Amino acid sequence: MSKTIAVTALMVFVVLQACASPCPVMLVSGVGNPYAFILTLRNAGKLPIRTLEFNCNPVRAQTGKGRRTSCREQNALFYPGTEYTARYPYPGGVRQPVIVSLKSATLSNGYVWKPTKREPCRTLRISPGRTKK
Repeated sequence: MSKTIAVTALMVFVVLQACASPCPVMLVSGVGNPYAFILTLRNAGKLPIRTLEFNCNPVRAQTGKGRRTSCREQNALFYPGTEYTARYPYPGGVRQPVIVSLKSATLSNGYVWKPTKREPCRTLRISPGRTKK
């Protein structure tokens, strides 16, 4: 009986630690290409991530009224500790500097993690690369 209680308590503790951890996604770097930008990220959590959604906003839209654009990776599987790259088109199809931040991450246990003021995630500013003439 006491072993069952101890195992149950341990499982609850592990699940709470996985759900209440700091930002599960680390934005490593971003590079702008002529038609899209490439984002390098790492799963910094303890559980695999199934779905990622980012805010991908033009820099000018941050200061004024602009369209908020989201970039999504649905039906993916990001294992902990591994770096991944994702490619997204520029918002509105216009080559311009973009600010990328994590909007939400769905973990393998179904928990949806969203950044808060107390648990923020890193933000990246990605500038388009120069084209050769």
